[in-house]
Amino acid sequence: MYRIVCESYKNYMTDFLPDNTDSYRYKIMLPFRLAFDALLYKEEKNKNSSDYQKLEHFVYLAKKNIDKYPNIKSFLWSLESRGIYGVNYGVLSEEEFNEQIKIINMFLKLAYWY
Repeated sequence: MYRIVCESYKNYMTDFLPDNTDSYRYKIMLPFRLAFDALLYKEEKNKNSSDYQKLEHFVYLAKKNIDKYPNIKSFLWSLESRGIYGVNYGVLSEEEFNEQIKIINMFLKLAYWY
C-alpha cells in the first residue's frame, strides 16, 4: 500500500510541473514528500519545519477520524513503521485536511497509479 501511495504521489505532483506549482492542491500535498523520503523527513523534523508539522498533524487527524476513513488504516501503519506517528500541531485547517484525505483516498483507489 505504501508503495502505491508513494508512486501515486509522485505521479500526482508531476501533473503540476513545471507551470502549476501555485495550485492549492499542489501546495497542500507538498508536505507529503517527507513521508516518502526518510532523509528529508529527518532533516525537516530536526528543523521542526512547517511541512513536518503539517504531515504530523495530518497523521494525527487521520488517526482520530479512522472510523470515517477506514481504508487509510494500512497507509497509516506504513507511516508508523517509518517513525511517523502523528502529533497535534494544530496547523491544518479542516478544509486542508479534508482535501488532503480526499487526495490520499484517490491514491488508494489507484486514480494516479500508472
